Amino acid sequence: MKICVDIGNTFVKAAMYNQSAQRDFIRFGLNEIPLFGDFIKKYSPVKSAIISSVREVPAELFDLLGQVPTLIMLDHNTPLPFTIDYETPETLGRDRIAAVAAAFDRFPQQNVLVIDMGTCITYDLLQADGKYVGGMISPGVNMRYRAMHTFTGKLPLVEHGPSVPLIGKSTTTSLQSGVRHGIQAEIDGIIEAFSGNYKDLTVFIGGGDNKYFDKKFNCSIFAASNLVLEGLKVILDFNDIQ
Repeated sequence: MKICVDIGNTFVKAAMYNQSAQRDFIRFGLNEIPLFGDFIKKYSPVKSAIISSVREVPAELFDLLGQVPTLIMLDHNTPLPFTIDYETPETLGRDRIAAVAAAFDRFPQQNVLVIDMGTCITYDLLQADGKYVGGMISPGVNMRYRAMHTFTGKLPLVEHGPSVPLIGKSTTTSLQSGVRHGIQAEIDGIIEAFSGNYKDLTVFIGGGDNKYFDKKFNCSIFAASNLVLEGLKVILDFNDIQ
């Protein structure tokens, strides 16, 4: 058994694999780490594990993986199946590395724009020659709502609605429209810009908020429900055979 762990800004997601097949999945808050202990015990023994974290790994969670024979803490020094061409690789987000790994595995020898819609929206370009060359970071859905509420005197903090009209008829729907359609226009524009520089561009989108957008862009795209976990499995398999 192998386990991949994605520690985000809000939740921890983990997937257990038997060979190439995913056996189980769990999502929990950082105050619910005992749930992770029960999850591991159910599938012991675990042969290898990999962790991607955008924050310091809680000691309690790290201890639960202490008995795993092979434990990889993903960073820019971890052996990867693709190369990184980034001026400050030590600052590169682990989640971005994992997302690119998923794209490398799914779309070999293709130019891929990877869009991950989490707390932030990240755009990362993997070239057909297997070289990751960088990308962009933009505020995510909830960050935009919080920014408008925090940095103004009267705008309320609203939640994202399942269906948002183009023209808002209230302050709430105007905020929702600005976020929803603003992000959609942003991503459409970025896809168009990259497509002008890279022929036959493949767009690969994932992250928790992609459900609001993945059917609404002016191009053919591929979606993944757990982009980072998928990439972590690719990296873990690559290191297991080194």
